This record gives sequence, C-alpha cells and structure tokens, in this order.
Amino acid sequence: MRKILAAALAVLWICSLSACHRGPANQVHSAADMAGKVVGVLDGSLSEAYMTAFGRATIRTYEDPRSLANELRSGAVDCALVSSEDAGDVARSGLTTLDEPFADDDYAIPVSIENRLMIENLENAMIILRASGQLASIIDRWERGRGTGEYTVENDYEQITVAISADVYPYAFYDENGNLAGIEVDVVRALAHRLELEPVFNVVAPDILLYMAESGKTVFAIGRIAADPTNQAVAFTSSYLHSTQLIVVRK
Repeated sequence: MRKILAAALAVLWICSLSACHRGPANQVHSAADMAGKVVGVLDGSLSEAYMTAFGRATIRTYEDPRSLANELRSGAVDCALVSSEDAGDVARSGLTTLDEPFADDDYAIPVSIENRLMIENLENAMIILRASGQLASIIDRWERGRGTGEYTVENDYEQITVAISADVYPYAFYDENGNLAGIEVDVVRALAHRLELEPVFNVVAPDILLYMAESGKTVFAIGRIAADPTNQAVAFTSSYLHSTQLIVVRK
C-alpha cells in the first residue's frame, strides 16, 4: 500500500513539474484574443512593427528566438508574434502556431493610372531588383538590424516626389540623426537609382498616402499599401514586400 501511495505521489510530483514547465494554460486562440495580453516579439523585426500598429497589447522584445520561446513557455508572455521565417525557431517543444495568421500581406506601390510610363518603368525596375536579390537584401538587412542603402545620385538625375509615412520602424521612420530611414526608404532609393531618378520624399499621414498617388500630387506613394484591383484611379506594382505573421502559443 505504501509503495502504491509513494508511486502515486511521485506521479503527481512529476505532473506538477511538467505543468510548471509548460506555464499557464494558453489564453490566445485567435488574433482577437491578443488584446490586453503580453506579446513577445523579436527585437527590430517586422513583427514588432505589426504589434506597435495593433496598439492593444503590451509588447516585450527579445534578442533571439530561444529566449522568446523560453519566456512563452514559462508564462512571462501570453503569446508571440513572429514572421513565418522565424516561426520554426520559436515554436519548439510545448509550443505551436495558430492556423490562422495574424497577417498575410503583400505591399505594393500605387501610381496614378494616368502615369503609364512611370508604372511600366517602376515595374521593370522592381523585376530587376527582385531577380538580382537586392530587394531581398534590403529587407533582410532591416530584419537583422539597421540596414543602410547607399545609392549614388548624379547631378543630372531628374527629381521626383514620393509620398511616404515615417511612422513605423523598420518600414519608414526618422533615425536618431533626424534622417529618413527604413525598408521603404531604401526600396524607393534603389528603384529610383535604377531609373536614374532622385526621389524627394513628401512625408504625410498614412491615411492620405493613396490619395497622394491617385491625385498625382506625388509621382507615387509607398507605405504598407495592399494592392486593390478594384481601385480604378491607380495601378499597382508587383509586391515589394510579402509578410506573413504567425501567432505562437502554448499547447
């Protein structure tokens, strides 16, 4: 009898240790459940930008996937938001990703439908940047830290105006020196360099970016704008950035 009781107590002890290792029960079953929760993200990642825009959760940043996974398992954070590329490194033993992504976006550049030459030129330049790996390199640099793009502007380059919203790191923002920087800034500069143009950025509120392109007040706009085939006022380039953001939770 004593042996049976001792064995039972041992099982209960092991189970309690296992429960502690797993952390509290998962409370996040969809993106809507993230409101009011503590969400872990990788420092400087696009996931951090998504959560900043979400604005209804407490964000904690981590330097590496292992630390984030450990904190999620322990219950220090309620869930994690990571890109599809990082999900495998974070969702280790005891963790899983939700079936429905937090976001699955393709961002493109709108140009007034009347400016057909610019539409064609931008798209041709985008194809070259993508095929050469330069587009992926810009995004990768910013995902891994502060990227920089050095693009020479010749004296005889024609200036063009580009609407942008400097509101979210690492897409477009002002750095510590007050200079405009980010993924979208580098993408525009790379495209313009390919077309032998000099971009002059017109920083505007995010909600009027599309209007600036539609009205022709700027040559084009950039700022996490999803292509809308029903919009008859503009044409969109192919995507310069695809982002799938997954929610990682405890099992």
